[in-house]
Amino acid sequence: MQFELRNKPDYTSLHVVLNTGEQVVTESGAMMGMTPGLKLETNMQGGILGAAKRALGGESLFLNTYTATADGQRLDLAPSAPGDMEHVPMNGRTVMVQSGSFCACTPGVTVDTKWGGAKTFFGGEGLFMLRCHGQGDLWMATYGAIHAVDVTGAYTVDTSHIVAFEDTLSFQVRSIGGMKSLFLSKEGLVCQFSGTGRLWLQTRSGPALAAFLHPFRRVKPKKQ
Repeated sequence: MQFELRNKPDYTSLHVVLNTGEQVVTESGAMMGMTPGLKLETNMQGGILGAAKRALGGESLFLNTYTATADGQRLDLAPSAPGDMEHVPMNGRTVMVQSGSFCACTPGVTVDTKWGGAKTFFGGEGLFMLRCHGQGDLWMATYGAIHAVDVTGAYTVDTSHIVAFEDTLSFQVRSIGGMKSLFLSKEGLVCQFSGTGRLWLQTRSGPALAAFLHPFRRVKPKKQ
């Protein structure tokens, strides 16, 4: 299998070439184009329970598996949001991926959700993180550019900029400056990571874009 990330960093797309029997698992709706020698199978990885948990985390109920029936088959993938993509060689490690950032992986990577209680409530962005672990390749998509931070000690980030992090990091979600700042400032909730591991951030925030566009929305006049 060969792959290439093109059109970086603003509108990155993933292009994979597969030989006979090789497979790629993708998020539903990520396929941009493909050659005829690819067989598509849609399934619920992890069974009904796993699919239901992914749906609660903002992901599709279904994952698509593409299998090459001949050599040299090409699969082109594109995420829904404008931005960059990152390739992560798993090598047995576990990466927690924010909902909406998973794009694709090879079959040796298991994609599931992990319930972590209220502490995974990232400012209203989802109660569940996708837990990706195993051997193989993982591709993540971001809104904006991707920024990797190797944490050694402590590091605090705005929750809306989190893409993924290694499970060797522990975290605590809190309001910056107390509850008054949470309601009066635009910073909202932050996540304080501690330990040693890699953290991936995105340089743009979906909630920030929504807040920017909110004053320009069309409002229908109320009927008298």
